Amino acid sequence: MKLFHSNKTYEELLQDMQKDGYSQNYMKCVNREIRWLENHQGVYHFDSFEAACQIRVAQTSSPETQANRKTIYNLFHRYSKYDSLSEGKRNPLFRFGAYTQLNGEFKILLDNYEKESYRRGLKPGTVRASISACSGLLLSLQSSGFQSLEDVTEKAVLGYFSHKKLSSSTKVNIASVFEAQTGSYSDSARRILTYLPSLHRRRKNIQYLTEEETQAIRSVLSGNEGGLCLRNRAIGAVLYFTGMRSSDVAGLKFSDIDWEKEEIRIIQKKTGEELLLPLTTAVGNAIFDYATQERPDSADEHIFLCGTKPCRPISPGTVGNAAQKVYEAAAIRQNKGDRKGAHLFRHNLAASFAGSGIPRPIISSTLGHSDPDSLNHYLSADISHLRECAIGIREFPVSEEVFQW
Repeated sequence: MKLFHSNKTYEELLQDMQKDGYSQNYMKCVNREIRWLENHQGVYHFDSFEAACQIRVAQTSSPETQANRKTIYNLFHRYSKYDSLSEGKRNPLFRFGAYTQLNGEFKILLDNYEKESYRRGLKPGTVRASISACSGLLLSLQSSGFQSLEDVTEKAVLGYFSHKKLSSSTKVNIASVFEAQTGSYSDSARRILTYLPSLHRRRKNIQYLTEEETQAIRSVLSGNEGGLCLRNRAIGAVLYFTGMRSSDVAGLKFSDIDWEKEEIRIIQKKTGEELLLPLTTAVGNAIFDYATQERPDSADEHIFLCGTKPCRPISPGTVGNAAQKVYEAAAIRQNKGDRKGAHLFRHNLAASFAGSGIPRPIISSTLGHSDPDSLNHYLSADISHLRECAIGIREFPVSEEVFQW
């Protein structure tokens, strides 16, 4: 029996799972669901894995069993759609909330936004937040009688915002959907974008790495102390010395590195633009050590792989986890509320360049920015130069005891 809407068969799925090193116990669970599908498709007349899974989930009250079945049917869905076990992990089978109530055209708009966002390398959480926010607007418009983007009026859009107390981030998330390339709906989306009320994008104060913290990080990246595995040390070196985004680090391939010219050349996930970076000794040595001593034996071109079978390429989330391991090894940023993600390395690189007097165009080029104004957010962490702009208060009528602190 073939998988729904696919030339692949269940037998091929099981064969590929075995090649990728899935456990026998998990494959037994998958085989059990395959037999259920074969025996009950004629009974329930389901025409999608989502519909079949909803039936299976309703047949048990165990949260663990429900979660396991959702995972398995999501596996069926991905294999049917992509003919691969590794592709499509960020495209969930199930959606909840307002999205499920939308008509076909509105769903296609959001689906196209999702595809475009993942092509650009946006994080799954960012994409889900935008889809959720925009689904609320679209469902409200649909409830008011609008079944097509072409029919939506400015009055209807403004009415939604006037009756809803929406946060600034929600408004930004809604706008991001209509700003994206959404195929045949792009023109209508652009028109609706002009209907949105003006958005005030606010930036929070940025936590930055102090000089003591950067010294601690360099120490654990260059030595053997701290208990870092070679993969996490190599990932930390790439983040610290290049400022690459997590998505680009996760997607880094051996073919992206020219060892003779000492260059790293990639196509950025977020912008689609080429980025050329120097391959420093620290980065090159860290990657070489990992590749020759710790990396699993695999023909996959990606440099960084998961340590457990099946040894697939790591995700951007794994890069973030590696960054946290670096902070732990350096014994820094362990207090509640401390920022410890991979992006902090990117801020640090920009601030250190600015502190060294490197011109803005060169900093933007190194970070791979397509918009020069994107650098403003990073340079707000350039504390040394910001202090030079501060106005002293000793000439003001302030009590002397203030200066004792």
